[in-house]
This record gives sequence, C-alpha cells and structure tokens, in this order.
Amino acid sequence: MREIINNTFGTLSSAPDNTIINKVYDYLSLILIGFKGKNDENENAITNRLCKTLNSKKPSEYPFYFHHQNIEDDKENTSTDFAVFGTHAYAQENNIDDDSPSLIKFEAKRLNSKLPKNREKEYVCGEYQNNKCVKNSGGIERFKNGRHGKDVVYAGIIGYIQTDSPKYWIQKVNNWIQEQIKNANDDKLTWLENDLLVINNENDTLSSYSSISYRVYDDNIQLRHLWIDFSEQQN
Repeated sequence: MREIINNTFGTLSSAPDNTIINKVYDYLSLILIGFKGKNDENENAITNRLCKTLNSKKPSEYPFYFHHQNIEDDKENTSTDFAVFGTHAYAQENNIDDDSPSLIKFEAKRLNSKLPKNREKEYVCGEYQNNKCVKNSGGIERFKNGRHGKDVVYAGIIGYIQTDSPKYWIQKVNNWIQEQIKNANDDKLTWLENDLLVINNENDTLSSYSSISYRVYDDNIQLRHLWIDFSEQQN
C-alpha cells in the first residue's frame, strides 16, 4: 500500500502509530461482512444502524468507539457521517492530552446508478455550475478541501453498493477521478494519480481499496474505501 510521507497539518498526536488504525479497519471490515442492508435504503438510515452495531458488538478491550454524525465545525454546522475516537484509557496510555482523541473520520456514500444525474458522481465530487460549487457533497473532495478530517491523516469512505457490482463501480469512480486530474472542478484542489483507488481485495460481500489524497493544507490524507454489496439482498 502507498504510504503517507509527511503530515504538515499539525502533529498527529492521536495515533502514535498505525496499530490502532489497522485494528479499527479490521474490526469494521468484520462487522461489514455480516451487515445487512436494503438496495433502496437511504444512506443516513444505513449508517445509523451500522454505528449502533459497531458499538454494541465491539469487544470491551478495544480502546476506541464509534460516533454517528460527528460535528466537525459547530460554527459552520458540518459533520462527518461517523468518526472513531480513542478511549480515555487509550489517551492515558499514549500520553495524549485529549481524553477522546480523534483516530479516523468516515463518510458514507450510496453507489447506486439510479441516483439523479446531479448526484451521480458524489462519491468523488460535489455539484458544480459554471465552475462554482453549489453543493459541497463529494466524498473524496470533502477530505481534500478540508470540510472533513482536518485533525486526522486517516479517513475512510463506506460505499453502500445498491446496484451493479464492485467491478462496475471501481471503474466508474476511477474514471470520475481521472476527470478531476485532467480538469478539476475546483481550481484550489490538486488531483493526482494517488487519488485513484487501488484494489486491496474484492469479493462478493466486501471489497477494500486504498488511496491517498493531497489536501489544501499541503499534506496528505490516507483513505480506506470499504464497499459492502447490498445489490443482491432482498428488500
């Protein structure tokens, strides 16, 4: 996997190493494999159930927890779909000032070819008219432009596949990213080859991908993309 070389946006005191980060991703993947969803269910409802499941099934010894609709900026009223925080015990053990240190911020997106045309690319980027952003709704774009995840260098996007297949969507998503590399909607953002999703593994239930995005802070954020396939599940 490609690694982040540097982080110039403050000091990453929340994750002294990536051991706990990998533990979070492993646990999340385990839960997602057995998670059920409807192929017409809305994103917030799915994510709400997912966060409840993640917390209720989490082994007590794991030094982290999940928080749904995490406020990022109370003045601008922005929030990520959910976030992972270290426990007080984790903070003490690692000499971290914050009683509840941020570890990973997550967005969730539906991968559904029946979405309205103005929303079809929102896994990658938001809505633009005449080169002006009218809705800052892009999953990857929000991490690049600082709307989400300012205080972390690890983030994730959960993809709820409601139509088609992982192979269909990886091609679609990477094509949309290639469009941004060639001609970005937002001229303040730099899209690079590292933004393209790289396959970790693909199977019938859960697929995993990685990417690295260059942010407006002149640093990188490392993204994990976990896609759960609901397309064949019964409503």
